[in-house]
Amino acid sequence: MHKKRFIISVDSCKPGMRTAEAIANRYGAIILYENTVLDEHAIEHLRNIGIRSIPVFEESMISVSGVDQDWAITHDGQSFNIKYEQDVHAMKKTLTDISTGKRLNKDATDQIVNTMISRPAENRNMIDAIMQIRTIDEYTYYHCMNVSMLSMMIARWMNLDEAMVKKCAEAGLLHDVGKAKIPPEIINKPGKLTDSEFALMKRHSEYGYMIVTEDRNFDHQVALAVLTHHEKMDGSGYPMGLTGDRINQIARIVAVADIFDAMTANRVYKDKDTPFTVFQLMQQDSFGVLDPLVLNAFLHNITHYYVGSRVRLSTGEVGEVVFMNRMDFSRPVVKVGDRFIDLAVTKSISIVEFL
Repeated sequence: MHKKRFIISVDSCKPGMRTAEAIANRYGAIILYENTVLDEHAIEHLRNIGIRSIPVFEESMISVSGVDQDWAITHDGQSFNIKYEQDVHAMKKTLTDISTGKRLNKDATDQIVNTMISRPAENRNMIDAIMQIRTIDEYTYYHCMNVSMLSMMIARWMNLDEAMVKKCAEAGLLHDVGKAKIPPEIINKPGKLTDSEFALMKRHSEYGYMIVTEDRNFDHQVALAVLTHHEKMDGSGYPMGLTGDRINQIARIVAVADIFDAMTANRVYKDKDTPFTVFQLMQQDSFGVLDPLVLNAFLHNITHYYVGSRVRLSTGEVGEVVFMNRMDFSRPVVKVGDRFIDLAVTKSISIVEFL
């Protein structure tokens, strides 16, 4: 039986509570393992390194004298955070089941997608969740959830109808389902893959298509998006080398969401990039790779959410993003103390860390 988990603020943590997953610092290093019983020292350490909330097991929270659930749960986006963690767990079970030979559970994926699209006013919470530090070994499960949320947002920003919004969310959730058929030692390999390993890794989109099409209740356009989300507009992608006019719209949307989440996450083989670095790469280096209409809708909308972000500059100074430059989203205007630095003008200074 699955133990219930709650997202709880570190300030509300009490000795005796147990962590419901491994806790990592901003660099991806594990500092507390799942099932760790918290003590005063561990709680203080979490607070000192800037971790604001953690998942704990419900029964350990209730067993601690004087702790009330409604008081303990983080009040900022509390219901979203709880549901997000539950959905990630459901996706983990889905992929684990597939890796052991079971069929894809459409009821489980429908429940995740239907809940997500029924809460259209939570973009802020979704983007905050996407930017959280996640444990590297559970990257795939969080990535599926994040790509689903981003795909849904892009579809809405493009003013697509709600039927298409749902298909995009579903395709985003399932785009990497084929990785359940790839050996974990390849998925989690810290170094560069060999040619044969990379060839096998690339087959995840084909495996995903076969898994999804086993159930005729899945929309075929969703299945095609799972198959073709690594195709590129200029025909240099895989598995079929399709050009842009032959890649369906859902796959083009998932491709943008997939690249953004992958580049802003810690991976076993690379450190995460700041969102501003990713904006630069997507805006300047994506010609021939991504659909420009999809990319334009994504960048012009998601960048709004980074106004107010705290960043560290290459000078060592910490400032606040106050304005996004549309011509180069990677170089916003940053307020440092009483000064305003326009990074589009002051080319010698750049953002090196997202705080």
